[in-house]
Amino acid sequence: MDITRTSRIAALAGALGLALASLPADAETCKLYPASEIIDGSYELVGAEACEQWCGETEGCIAWSYTPHTFNPDTGPGHCRLLSDVGEEVEDAREICGYMEE
Repeated sequence: MDITRTSRIAALAGALGLALASLPADAETCKLYPASEIIDGSYELVGAEACEQWCGETEGCIAWSYTPHTFNPDTGPGHCRLLSDVGEEVEDAREICGYMEE
């Protein structure tokens, strides 16, 4: 059975105990890799929405990728990465990513 992108996001949100409303509307289940380097990263942000907001507030950020909590107390609630360029986008049911509007 082919699962739509929205269904995958809803399933991911449910599995993580998140309300779907807390995910950005344009979020996808994917992981983004930079072509050159990551602008910045944080293990302190909670949720993909906060990661997207941080990208919007950071000069040069065009895309973001968020890994939800890994249940490792050393890595915090999740991992947000801000990118100035995108080299590769990989579908990943665990990761959440998005692009900033131009």
